[in-house]
Amino acid sequence: MNGKQRIVSALNLEPVDRTPVWFMRQAGRHLPEYRKIAAEHSFWERCMDVDLCTKITLQPLERYQKIDAAIIFSDILTPLPSLGYDVEYGGGIRISDFSLDDVDDWTTFSARKHAPWAADGLKSVGEEIGDSTARLGFVGSPWTICMYLLSGGTGDKDFHNARAKVYSNPEEAKHMFLKMGEIVGDLLADQVIYGGADAVQIFDTWAGLLSPEIYQEFAKPATARTIEVFREKVESNVPIIHYAKGSGHLHSDIRDLDLNAISLDWRDDLALNREKFGDKYAFQGNLDPSLLHGSTEMAKLATRKVLNAAGDKPGHIFNLGHGFAPSARIDCVETVLREIVGE
Repeated sequence: MNGKQRIVSALNLEPVDRTPVWFMRQAGRHLPEYRKIAAEHSFWERCMDVDLCTKITLQPLERYQKIDAAIIFSDILTPLPSLGYDVEYGGGIRISDFSLDDVDDWTTFSARKHAPWAADGLKSVGEEIGDSTARLGFVGSPWTICMYLLSGGTGDKDFHNARAKVYSNPEEAKHMFLKMGEIVGDLLADQVIYGGADAVQIFDTWAGLLSPEIYQEFAKPATARTIEVFREKVESNVPIIHYAKGSGHLHSDIRDLDLNAISLDWRDDLALNREKFGDKYAFQGNLDPSLLHGSTEMAKLATRKVLNAAGDKPGHIFNLGHGFAPSARIDCVETVLREIVGE
C-alpha cells in the first residue's frame, strides 16, 4: 500500500499493511530548512505564495520519507484578513480591533475568491507527489478562531476576557460562531473541490476550556454548521478528522458530530477509546510531543506504547497528541518512524 491508501483506508476503518503516520505541524518550525525560508519571507507570504507553500508542505516528506500524508502549510486564522482584520505574527499573534457588531458587515465569503491559498497549495502539492501520498486540508474551528478574534490575538491568557464577552452577549456571539462556521465550512470544502484533499481536519484547539454545557451552547452548533456546509458542498464522502486539545470531558458531545475520526491528545486513553468506539470512529494520535525532545530510546518506547494501546483493529493513524514544538529533535522523529514502519 502507499501512503494515500493507508490513510484513506484507516479513516474508513479498513485494514492496512502497517499503521499510517503523519504529524501535526510536521511542515514548519522544527525543520532547519523551514526556518531558512521563514527568515526570508513573512508568514502570510509563506502561506499565500503557491511555490513557497508547496515547498514548505513537501519539506517533511523529503526529510521523513515514511510519512503517509502531506498536510498543507496554512493557518487556522486564514479567513480573517478577507473579513477585514489585520493578522500579524511574531512574538505572538496580533489582530486588529473587532466588535460583535461587525459580523453583519462581513463580506459574503467565498474561499475561491477571498482565501484560495490552502486549496491552491494542495493542488500544487498533488502535481508534485501524485497519488502516492495523502493530501490533508484543514481549518480552525469557529470557536477557536473567534477566541483569537475576540482577544485581538494571543494576549488574553485562557481567553478569559473573550469568553466573558461571549457569555455577556450570548445571542450576538452565537450569530458570530454560526457565521464563522459557514465561512470555514466553505474554506474546508475548497481544499477538496479545488485542492484535491483526500481528508480534512478541524482544529478546535481551545474547546477544552469549556464545560460540556457551554460547549453544547456555543461551540458545538458552530462546528456542526462547518461540517454541514462542507458535506453539502463536497459530493464525495471525504473523511473529516476532529482534534480538540484537552477535550476528554467533551468527547461524548464530539462523537455526536458527523465525523470519521477523532484525534486524541496525550492525556486521552487511546486503548479505551478504541475498545469502546473503534467500530464507529477511526482514532488518531496520541504521542506526547514532549517525548520528541529527549532521548531516542525514550521516543522509541513511547511509540511502542501508543501502538500497543491502539491494538490491531483497523482504524488507527499514528500522530502526536499536539503539534511539533520548535525544539523537537529530528533524530527522535526518525526513531518514531522506524518503530512504526518496522525498519
